[in-house]
Amino acid sequence: MAEKDLNKELKEAAGKLVGKKALTSKYGLDCFALVDKLLRGLGAATAADGDVKVTPTADYDWGDGILLDSLQPGDIIQFKKHVVHIKVETFKDGKLIRTDERTLTRPHHTAIVMEVHKGGGVTVVEQNVMPHRDQVTQNFIPRLEPGEETNRDGDKKTTIKVTGEVHAYRPTPKPEKGAMLQRHESALTGGSREIASFVPSQGGTKRVPGPLGIAVRRPGDDWSA
Repeated sequence: MAEKDLNKELKEAAGKLVGKKALTSKYGLDCFALVDKLLRGLGAATAADGDVKVTPTADYDWGDGILLDSLQPGDIIQFKKHVVHIKVETFKDGKLIRTDERTLTRPHHTAIVMEVHKGGGVTVVEQNVMPHRDQVTQNFIPRLEPGEETNRDGDKKTTIKVTGEVHAYRPTPKPEKGAMLQRHESALTGGSREIASFVPSQGGTKRVPGPLGIAVRRPGDDWSA
């Protein structure tokens, strides 16, 4: 029997859920439930089988740890205090005429890689992300690794600054029964969860109040100009 391609299967399973209602578990609605349920459905190891005890603030172990430059579709990424600040400056005749800024935050978060882009960006499937925290969504993250880069395209200059951490994992088969199966029982209890968000920075384009008191840019707004 051919060995299962867990990366391919996880990517396909995640893609089928995009736009649908977010998954929940006995711990409620959060990013963990999506990845955990999909892995269980594939007969793969989950964070409960890893070397890190599952708690509300743990850096979950989802499989075989890999380097970010080895990412491929179907891998899992775990964020810790990850913030992407994007500033787009528009010039005309050499003069600055407009500045747009936005911030993508994933304070404690898990996502599934769908596509790896040149330049360090990725497309992911995730849930519990503002402004549609109750849906499974597909989103683009322009950069994972900490640092700063600036790119010029015609009259626009884009600066991306990243802080925080990202750890990557390749899904693995479920371990034999009896190996590290008790950790999930204490998972996510007694703690609050932070929600990933999309927040324009102070001083940029006008903001409007978002759900749960988080300021967000409304869907359909154009950040390109």
